[in-house]
Amino acid sequence: ARGYLRRPSLTAERFVADPHGPAGSRMYRTGDLARWRADGNLEFLGRVDQQVKIRGFRIELGEIEAALAKHEHVAQSVVVVREDAGGIKQLISYVVPPPGADAEPSDIRARLGEGLPDYMVPAAVMVLDALPLTPSGKLDRKALPEPDLSRASTGRAPRTPQEEVLCGLFAEVLGLPRVGIDDSFFELGGHSLLATRLVSRIRAALGAELGIRTLFEAPTVATLTVQLDHGRAEDDFDVLLPIRAQGSRPPLFCVHPAAGISWVYSGLLRHLDADIPLYGLQARGITEPEHRAGTLGELAADYLEQIRKVQPNGPYRLLGWSFGGGVAQEIAVQLQEQGERVAVLALMDSYPGGGEQVRRGAPTARPEQGDLAGMLDSLGFRTRDAEGRTLAPAELTELLAAEGSPLSALDASRLTALARAFADHVRLAREAQHRLYDGDLLFFTATADKTPADPTAQSWRAHVTGRVDDHPVACAHGAMTQPDPLAEIAGPLGRALNRP
Repeated sequence: ARGYLRRPSLTAERFVADPHGPAGSRMYRTGDLARWRADGNLEFLGRVDQQVKIRGFRIELGEIEAALAKHEHVAQSVVVVREDAGGIKQLISYVVPPPGADAEPSDIRARLGEGLPDYMVPAAVMVLDALPLTPSGKLDRKALPEPDLSRASTGRAPRTPQEEVLCGLFAEVLGLPRVGIDDSFFELGGHSLLATRLVSRIRAALGAELGIRTLFEAPTVATLTVQLDHGRAEDDFDVLLPIRAQGSRPPLFCVHPAAGISWVYSGLLRHLDADIPLYGLQARGITEPEHRAGTLGELAADYLEQIRKVQPNGPYRLLGWSFGGGVAQEIAVQLQEQGERVAVLALMDSYPGGGEQVRRGAPTARPEQGDLAGMLDSLGFRTRDAEGRTLAPAELTELLAAEGSPLSALDASRLTALARAFADHVRLAREAQHRLYDGDLLFFTATADKTPADPTAQSWRAHVTGRVDDHPVACAHGAMTQPDPLAEIAGPLGRALNRP
């Protein structure tokens, strides 16, 4: 770019002289604030303006404050970004009403929703008598009070002792003051790690046998109570995992990474439209240890059969992380061969030939032996000690328990099955012959651990006919399903899913 069309003042502000280049060359002032460290890396420090990034959307806080100023019961306002108990960034607004007026937070949020998109409506509105100021008369942002999270509970109060206990456990794990019986665990910020902690706490408190799948199917205290009363216990490792079965729109099918489990996608529940069902595909080798897929195509055909049971006809929407991206691409090819339409194909840091796992040289063991360290490493778990030594299986198991991992509750046979499935999947990725998909590709690149020698999103150019739309995510490969990266991924992904 050379400038802004018919906006010379903005061009002069943003396109500045380049002191390092030839005479007349310019640089673009992005508004990002960073420092160049001695080790050669750039450390991002924030923005010099009021632009922030929430759930993948770039937002100007001043636009929200301008919308607040139009409300007759708002005389002053400021909007800031805060992190909730789950580490998710949220918009919080602080307002001061005019003399003699009463500002109702729910009314203010509703009015904002009429003129702003959902992602720009603050999660909470705090009404103050006055904004805190510094001695020089400027806004003292550090003195703004913590947001009132009591609004998080919108459901009914507990009606029985069992519901009272469950509400207390929900609130404890989520770090909230209270939770109603109709409040969804995942809508309040729950994800796979917190879900595992909650399941463990419920088992200890109530002696109930339940798994994480039960929580997916019954994410509120009211519905979970019914499940517990009926004594239902579904297998968390079934090939088709209903993460959210309700919804009238076409589902999003999420293919597991090399580790074989799809619980990791549960963090999307909070960010994607509640009317979009979410299903995970999981490795058959976890529940059938002797199962081995001969090729990536055979694996994709198996998963496609499961998908067809839920959704017989298109349009289909597919998402895959790491190894799962290659499988999702092959499923899309097979669907097109069967005359079906694929509306969305999205890959999270997944590359032809296996990418990350192959680059790291995993696994070192044969598929029949498995590779527990490699499997955990692919999910972002620590697998080495301070000296760089790979931890032994017994040490890894102890570490999982100490760090409260979702995998810590698994017995040795299930962990072994996961490790074998991982080794098998890396083999399939290495041997894969990817075919041509006729359509666009939505891609998310984990940028934190990349080297110049690593493959890029453009590695798929030979295997797709359409556009490769790449979105960088500032995290490591194994951290892509952590709360912050998933919140960022959900922005572009949600927009793609909402297209007609």
